[in-house]
Amino acid sequence: MKSIVIIFPYFGKLPVQYKMWRESALRNPSVDFMFFTDADVAPAKNIIVHKMKFEDFRQYIQAVFDFPIVLDRPYILCDFKPVYGQALQQFIGNYDFWGYGDLDVVYGDFRTFFTEEVLERYKFFLGFGHLTLYRNDEETNNYYRVIIPGYQNYREVLTIHKQTFFDEYDHKGTADKWKDCRTEDCFLDWQFDNITPPKQSYHMNSLTRGWQQVLFEHVGNKLYMLRFNNGNMEKRESLYAHFQHRPFMKDTVKDYGHFLITPKAIIDYPKHFATFKLKYYCRKRQLMTKYYQWKDRILWKMGKGHIR
Repeated sequence: MKSIVIIFPYFGKLPVQYKMWRESALRNPSVDFMFFTDADVAPAKNIIVHKMKFEDFRQYIQAVFDFPIVLDRPYILCDFKPVYGQALQQFIGNYDFWGYGDLDVVYGDFRTFFTEEVLERYKFFLGFGHLTLYRNDEETNNYYRVIIPGYQNYREVLTIHKQTFFDEYDHKGTADKWKDCRTEDCFLDWQFDNITPPKQSYHMNSLTRGWQQVLFEHVGNKLYMLRFNNGNMEKRESLYAHFQHRPFMKDTVKDYGHFLITPKAIIDYPKHFATFKLKYYCRKRQLMTKYYQWKDRILWKMGKGHIR
């Protein structure tokens, strides 16, 4: 079985979804999750923790380049994600694949989607900040350095104070360069769910796959997106779900063997009257959407940016 490691440089307070993330990570024992962090992350069999300060991690990145990089705060680490394959080889050299991701997510079963056949065929997978995977070879790890007209130049990106979204789609960064110029090497079967931020829709819609007013059921190591269509419940298996801009979520789960993710909370899966409760949790919440739209506008006027 091909080995996979997902890298998390994380400095500061862990997100409210961390416990859920951790439980779903532990249920993928064939994948390693590697932290470089000053946060209180407990190691486990497949959770590897390198305790360090942000400046210590910055030095690993700087060592790859013969020019001074601008990496003065953790927030702009996003632009440096494609560099990890080179900068962290001493930690990840024995893995077949490496990747990066976010902690405000819940995983399903990695190996259902990243099969041996898929891993054998492709070099670049998905391409989003919440989860991207690369084959761990020199040519793949160096591709972010390849200069192609119309796409961001890595040297310019890594030497300015402004975030450029170098790792993301729709900004002519590395993901767009792989997708447009190396399509045959890309696994682009986006069977995951990127959930609407509350100012766009407080109830949860999948931006990736189009389902609206959804919930997520996690049972064992499987994740399912749920919705009601003409009164009937439908399910679709997911690789993962990403809950962006939802710091208000509460985690009250007692049994992580079977839990439910609703727009405002992570709870135990209902044991009684489940269908009735699921329909209630799926309801449309237009007033709450209006509230977060108003709150976001106020924060922008105060110069505090988007809700996180």
